[in-house]
Amino acid sequence: MARKAAKSSSKGAVRPSKAPATAPPPFSPVPASLDPFVEALDPSKVYITHIDTFPVEFKKQVFAIPIALNVLICLVILWRAYMALPTYWELVLAALGNDTAYSVTRDTKTWVELLTIAAKRSIIFILDYLLVVVVGNWPLTFFLESPDSAASWRFQTGFRAREVYVRRSRTWGREELFGDESTFKGEDSPFFMTRILPAIEKRFVREKTGYVMMNDSWDLDYNAMVRATKLLDKKQVDEAPFQKSVWVYAGDEVGWCVWEVHKLDEGPGAADEDEGRKKIVAFKDRLDAIGKESLFFRWIEIVQYESSQPGGFTPQRQEAAVKQAKELFESHGIDFEKFIQSVGGLDDLPGFDQPAK
Repeated sequence: MARKAAKSSSKGAVRPSKAPATAPPPFSPVPASLDPFVEALDPSKVYITHIDTFPVEFKKQVFAIPIALNVLICLVILWRAYMALPTYWELVLAALGNDTAYSVTRDTKTWVELLTIAAKRSIIFILDYLLVVVVGNWPLTFFLESPDSAASWRFQTGFRAREVYVRRSRTWGREELFGDESTFKGEDSPFFMTRILPAIEKRFVREKTGYVMMNDSWDLDYNAMVRATKLLDKKQVDEAPFQKSVWVYAGDEVGWCVWEVHKLDEGPGAADEDEGRKKIVAFKDRLDAIGKESLFFRWIEIVQYESSQPGGFTPQRQEAAVKQAKELFESHGIDFEKFIQSVGGLDDLPGFDQPAK
């Protein structure tokens, strides 16, 4: 049975009725010492933590940009409200039958003039709506999002030489990563290769400060970052597991699991693991650059299908995967062999321990 952490964090989650007795590779159960961190995480999401060691001054410069932008938006909205509210008030009075500068005498206007007035006012209404509701939502979430916003996170933690960043999966989560409850794909999942590996690639983490890592797959969890920082300040947890790790809930029997990627970066086999991640990222980036991102996901589906067959991803299965990929890429006008050579060959790609002949 999962520990208290798993139970208390399960609200809103859809849990499988059956879960594996052990964590799906490469994950391992979270030790009890980290319960204070995982107990408030959303079990339907996937999380990545890492320690940002960029200089404090650089972090201040990066964060100053969204502060200035959101303050400017607030000022523009206030200015627009000051300028527009008298107009809207007179429009309301006119609609109620009062004589104002915006009253329209229908009998004295042609249909063209009436349509022109209606179009101009409609454009003003639409632009003001977009300014307040759409653009205005940016400073609202930046300053006031609950339980913690970007501003409240900085207010509570300040700027530090070593900061904990927590990324949370966006529009996808543990269900997509693990697949059906009876299989629990783990590292064989297409989402593992397409969402997680690029996000933890050593160069990507080393060259970007955490605040600019948000994209269509990952968002920052400010509340988790505040809690993690406070736990570290109080010495209730060690910093090591936050170095660079992936966190995911694996069901009632296992609870929260973690993949401590930083150990691979430092330990034996780190070079091979890192090379595999680099190739995955290069593979996807090259297809993105030519507008063929869908081919990357199709390639992952082919590898996933062949590797899930009885007997595993044998050389024969690898050859079948390459043959299907060639046909797929050629149907889109891409020479598969030249493309693979451009990223360094099949060696070190996940599943291809030995290149298919």
